[in-house]
Amino acid sequence: METETFTSIMGAFPAGVAVITTVDERGQPKGLTTTAVSSVSAEPPLLLVCVARTSRTLPALQHTQRFVVNFIESGFEEICTLFASRAEDKFEGLAWDSSHGGLPYLPEHTVAWAECEVEREIEAGDHVIFIGRIEAGEAHPAQKQPVVYFRREYGIVGPRP
Repeated sequence: METETFTSIMGAFPAGVAVITTVDERGQPKGLTTTAVSSVSAEPPLLLVCVARTSRTLPALQHTQRFVVNFIESGFEEICTLFASRAEDKFEGLAWDSSHGGLPYLPEHTVAWAECEVEREIEAGDHVIFIGRIEAGEAHPAQKQPVVYFRREYGIVGPRP
């Protein structure tokens, strides 16, 4: 199958947008944007994140074996674009905080966040799948709306009126 066909098929399925954050071996914050996040299990609390092998954040994730999933709030699409870019310092000028585990996270820009420890790393084509055990996190008030990605554009979704 052609890559363009594959991306068109997958783009027809709306997905939430998340920024994955961690630190590298020097303790410098690193991050990437993804729509490939899914719940795996409630007991124990597990989720998965798929990361492209070409991601410059991948070595930091593999080194640290810990990450935060930041589910981005509508209105902060520029953060999604920033973390999807090849910018050298994606955290410069951005409001962020350190989690209890010492990882960067974006509490002012999220509808929810989850701090995870890697349980398993799985090779999968041109990506690496990280299964993470959720150790901490928070869901913000229901009036916040998440960013979604559909057919290569950002959008929002909310409850029916």
